[in-house]
Amino acid sequence: MMVRIRSWILTIAALIGAFCILVFGASLVFGLKPQIVVSGSMEPTIRTGSLLMAKEVSAAQIEIGDIVTVQRPGDAGLVTHRVTSIEQRYKDWEITMRGDANAADDPHPYTVRVVGKIVATIPGAGYVAGVFRTPFGMTGVIVFGLAVLTAFLWNPARRAAADGSGGTAVVDPTASAVRGRRR
Repeated sequence: MMVRIRSWILTIAALIGAFCILVFGASLVFGLKPQIVVSGSMEPTIRTGSLLMAKEVSAAQIEIGDIVTVQRPGDAGLVTHRVTSIEQRYKDWEITMRGDANAADDPHPYTVRVVGKIVATIPGAGYVAGVFRTPFGMTGVIVFGLAVLTAFLWNPARRAAADGSGGTAVVDPTASAVRGRRR
């Protein structure tokens, strides 16, 4: 039973580690930035809790229908919506956007030079990534890491082989189980 639990813990840790390496590697190699979707304004196209991979591009490369991320005015966070119109204003671009679930365009156009063009969506992965950003999530990562370390280092079969018993007690049949007085 413990071997099966140990195997499951190590498998889950390997999958999580491989996923993290892939996301981190893609971010570095392709210049992508991961973003977590926290609202339903783009559903059903992009579901709440998805992890987006955005590539920073010039606003001149954007077309109507592209899904992009821009900074809200006044540093009020990011917004990811579909472009409904784009106009050049000197060196800047005015982009009007709308969430797929919204009936109207966003109230004001966004004045930008660069945007984050969405190139990949990983449904549900944003929930996992979001948990890691909280104190509770970091505690969970530490506890899970210790569990993986313990499962990896603790191997009952190896311990049994090391003491030569094969995991069973060796009893000398000639030894007396009862100690008595010597005469």
